[in-house]
Amino acid sequence: MKRVYENEKIRVIWDSDKCIHVAYCTNGLPEVFNLNRRPWVDINAADVQEIKRVIDTCPSGALSYEIPGQPEPDIVTIKVLKNGPYKVSGNCRLIKANGEAVETGKVFSLCRCGASKKMPFCDGTHLRTGFQDAKEDKLT
Repeated sequence: MKRVYENEKIRVIWDSDKCIHVAYCTNGLPEVFNLNRRPWVDINAADVQEIKRVIDTCPSGALSYEIPGQPEPDIVTIKVLKNGPYKVSGNCRLIKANGEAVETGKVFSLCRCGASKKMPFCDGTHLRTGFQDAKEDKLT
């Protein structure tokens, strides 16, 4: 389920189906992201730059943002998260082996540990299984 929180400066999108509850948002900017408040996102409680900074740390892509009047970047970025998933950001398509496109949104995380129940997406299982990057993995 997606929820949108917006004002004239920023549009914050939260996709609960992607959320793996690592709490980077609530710990990083509790005045904006507060689970004890309804709505739990108050985009007027901090500067847009701070909100963007915290959303950019979201490993699952459950939180994303758009800036009104700002064009979408043409580049796709894939970031290897330490002891975690691949975080994909940008305008791209994920295609199943059968050729069917998968709805992903602009930010999503792909499982790297192999234990996710939402394959190919990360569901946070790596946190419970103790997944660790290989020592020879030069991408981390």
